Amino acid sequence: MTFEQLSFITYCVGNLADVLGMSAAKVYELLRKSGILSDYLLPSYEVLHSFGKDYIVDDLIQCMKERKVLP
Repeated sequence: MTFEQLSFITYCVGNLADVLGMSAAKVYELLRKSGILSDYLLPSYEVLHSFGKDYIVDDLIQCMKERKVLP
């Protein structure tokens, strides 16, 4: 993982935590355990990092719902 990818992951987790009203640690754990972090977020970094915050958060929430991480 590059520094840029790590920064992007931190950015995503922080923004997602704010929107969901959860701690960043909890959101990170959900993304890690569900595979979203390793199977989606990191491989899609090149594309996703060019989008805005709202798009990324909405996309991750949808992904979490599809994987039954969120209701």
